[in-house]
Amino acid sequence: MIVLGLHFGHDGSVSVLEDGVLRCHVLRERTSRTKHAVGITGDDIQQALAAAGVSVRDVDLCALTSTQDMEMLTGLIPGCEIRFADPAHHPLPSPFAHLLDQAGVDLNRALAHGLRDLFNEQTRTLEGLHRDRFRRLLPEWRQFAAGTIASHGWMNQYMTHDHWQRQRGLEEIVADGIDPASFDDPVRLGMHLPVQLRLGDREIPGLVVDHHVCHGASSFYRSDFERAAVLTHDGGDARRNLSGYFLYGEGSHLYTLAPHHLVMGGVYRSVGVETGFDVVGAEGKLMGLAPYGEPVFFEEALAGNGYDMLRALGDAPFAGWMAHCRGQADETGFNDVLEAFPRDLAASTQRLFEACYRKATDALQRLLARAGRPVDALCLSGGCALNCPSNTQLANTGIFQRLFVEPNCDDGGLSVGAALYLWHNVLGRPRQAAGRGVNQSPYLGIPLEPAEVQAACDDARASGMAVEPAGGADARGPGERLAADLEADRVVAWVEGRSEMGPRALGHRSLLANPGPLDNWRRVNAIKGREAWRPLAPAVLASRAADFFSGCPLPSPYMLFTAQVRGDALAAIKHVDGSARIQTVDAGSGQLASALQTLDTRTGVPVVVNTSLNGPGEPIVERPAEALAFFREHPVDVLYIDGHRISREA
Repeated sequence: MIVLGLHFGHDGSVSVLEDGVLRCHVLRERTSRTKHAVGITGDDIQQALAAAGVSVRDVDLCALTSTQDMEMLTGLIPGCEIRFADPAHHPLPSPFAHLLDQAGVDLNRALAHGLRDLFNEQTRTLEGLHRDRFRRLLPEWRQFAAGTIASHGWMNQYMTHDHWQRQRGLEEIVADGIDPASFDDPVRLGMHLPVQLRLGDREIPGLVVDHHVCHGASSFYRSDFERAAVLTHDGGDARRNLSGYFLYGEGSHLYTLAPHHLVMGGVYRSVGVETGFDVVGAEGKLMGLAPYGEPVFFEEALAGNGYDMLRALGDAPFAGWMAHCRGQADETGFNDVLEAFPRDLAASTQRLFEACYRKATDALQRLLARAGRPVDALCLSGGCALNCPSNTQLANTGIFQRLFVEPNCDDGGLSVGAALYLWHNVLGRPRQAAGRGVNQSPYLGIPLEPAEVQAACDDARASGMAVEPAGGADARGPGERLAADLEADRVVAWVEGRSEMGPRALGHRSLLANPGPLDNWRRVNAIKGREAWRPLAPAVLASRAADFFSGCPLPSPYMLFTAQVRGDALAAIKHVDGSARIQTVDAGSGQLASALQTLDTRTGVPVVVNTSLNGPGEPIVERPAEALAFFREHPVDVLYIDGHRISREA
C-alpha cells in the first residue's frame, strides 16, 4: 500500500510510504532554492513518486498537514483540490468528524488562513517583520496576495478536553493528571479529519492530521522504542494549544495527552532577532553565540511553561524575559559593555531554554507514572529539538534513560509523520517494518541521475577543470581518495547519492575539511560566508567516537547532540566551551565512512569537519549543477560528484 504524505507549510515536503517503509522524502526548499520554502508543487510530488518507483495511480491513501494557521496552497499543484469528506462514507475512521457532523459544525468556518491575512494590505505595521519573513519563504507570494493561487484553509484544533483550555502551569498539568478517556480510541483517533484529495484525474481518500501529532508520529514511529513518552515543541502559539503536546506512544498507537503550553520556541527566536540576527535562522546563530557568554541573567524560578513564566515575570514571556535581563544589566552597569550583553543574553536564554525543557520532561515523566504507564524512553520532535545542548542535557539528566530525535524534527519532517500516523495509528499496522535500519536512514532525497552527473562533469571540462574518476589512476575507492585530500589539508565539496533529510548535512551534501588546524575554522566559515565565530561540526567514525568525544549519547548519527572534545588536537571543531555538535558515521553513511576508516589507519584520527554545502541564506545544494556552481564561486579546493573528482586546473 502506498501512502502519500504532504506538508504544505513552511519547510514544505513530500514523503512516500510503501507498506510502512519510507521510500522518498523531498523538501521543497531544495527544489525551489528558497530556504524554508512554504508549500509544495506538482513537480515535488512527481519527483518524490518517481524516486519511490511509483506513480500517482499507485497511491492508495494520503495524509496532509501544514504549519499552524497556514492554509494549504493547492494552487501550486496543477489539478489539485482538497475537500472535507463525509465521515459516514469515508474508508478511514474519524470520530472527531462524526462529533462535528452531529453538532452541525461548519468546518469551513473554523479554518485558518494565516497567509491570506498576513498578506492583506490592511495588515498592521506591527506585523511587518512577520510578513516580510513569509514573503521570503513563499516565492509566489505576489500571486498569492493577488488571489491567483488557490488554497484550502487549515484546521488548527482537533479533539480536545475542557481542562486543556485552562491556563495551567506544568505542576497544575501534573496535578490534573491524564483523563482516562485519552487512552480510548475516540480520543486517540481524534486528531485528524477525513478528506478527499484530487490530483489530476485521481481521487485519493485521506486525512488532514494535527500539526504536532505529526511531529510526535515522526519521532516515535522512527524510534526503536516499543513504549515512549513524546514531547513536541516549536514556535506555535501556546495560548491556543499550538506550541506542542505531551504524547505517549505504545506499539502502533499514539495518544495525545495534553498541551504543555511551552513558549521557549517563540522566545528563543525573538531573542535571536533582538540580538541582531536575521529572523530566518536566528535560533541557530543564538545557539552558537551562547557559549561565548555567561548565563548571568538566568534564574531557575523563571523556568516553566508560558503560564509559569507569565506569573514569574509579570508580563508576556518574551517581553518579561527581556525586561528582566535588561533590568539585571542596568543594576550592575552591565549595559556599558555593549559587546558583552548580547553574549550573556544568549547564554542566559540558552540556560532558560534548557531549564524549561528539563522541567517539562520531568512533568511528562511524572504524568505518565501517575497514569500507571511509566516509561524510560523519550522521543523529541518539533523545531526546538534542533537545540543540541538542550538535547544533550536531557539525555544526561536521567529523567529518561533513552532519548531519540529524528533527523528532520523541524517542520520538514511533518509529511513523514503524517504518513506514519495514518499507517500505524489509524490503520493499526504493526511496527515490525519500522525498526532500526528501515525508516532511520536520512538519505532519502531525489536520486542523482547519471545524465546530470555527466552534464556537470562535461561543463567542468569545458571550463578547463580536471575531471577524473574519484578513485584515481590506482583504482582506489572514492573514500580513500577523499581521505588523501583531507590529509593534504584540502577543503572538499562532497556530493554523493541521495541527499539527507533535515537541515543538517550528514555526509551526502557536505563541505569537508581537516579538523586539526585552527585556521580551518576561519577558512571554512569564510568559504560559506558565515560569521567567523560560528562553530563547525565534526563527523567521526562511530566505532571511535568515544575516544575523541564525551558527555553525549552515542551513537549520534544526525548531529543533534553536543559532546565535549577530548584534548586539543581537533582545534577547527572545538567550540569556545570545548563542545562540538557531533555526527557519528557508520557504513550506512556512505563513502564518508570509508574516508574516516582510511584516516584512522593513516593518522589515527577518524574525524573531519563536516558542514553543509551551501552559501549564506541558501538551502543545501541538491543537484550536480548547483554543486558545480558553488565550486566555481567559492575557494574550495576539490569537488566530488558521485564518483567523479573535479579540481581547478586540467
